[in-house]
Amino acid sequence: MKLQVLHPSNRDIRFALGDLEAILLQELWETDGRLSVKELHIRVSRNRAVAVTTVATILDRLHRKGIVSRKLAREGGGHYLYSARLTEDQFKHVVVHDVMGALLRGFNDVTVAYLAERMTDKPTDRKIISKYLSKLKKGSKDDRSS
Repeated sequence: MKLQVLHPSNRDIRFALGDLEAILLQELWETDGRLSVKELHIRVSRNRAVAVTTVATILDRLHRKGIVSRKLAREGGGHYLYSARLTEDQFKHVVVHDVMGALLRGFNDVTVAYLAERMTDKPTDRKIISKYLSKLKKGSKDDRSS
């Protein structure tokens, strides 16, 4: 998945997508099937004035990013049917993986220190970190003995 621009002030999937991209992806998740540009346009235009060409452009953008898949339908004239490539939960995990990976690659020490500080506010958080660090230590000992 190719995420290029992030919007940290947004608290939902719009963190990683534009508003219309998020709306279209949400529609695809809700239908759990394949929809045409026209079908998506009808659904979106109930709450937002948008041209059918804009919907087609945004769906193409989501396809190029690897977020939606499309299949050429021949009946009724050639047109694409779109579906989400990931579930909403999978999408969120990919976003977190990509963002955290980029932060760790670019600012490893600062990122780890920040996470440690944020995660040690509560005793339960410290237990989670301690348990995870123990697993990591055990795993590295097992790697050396192999």
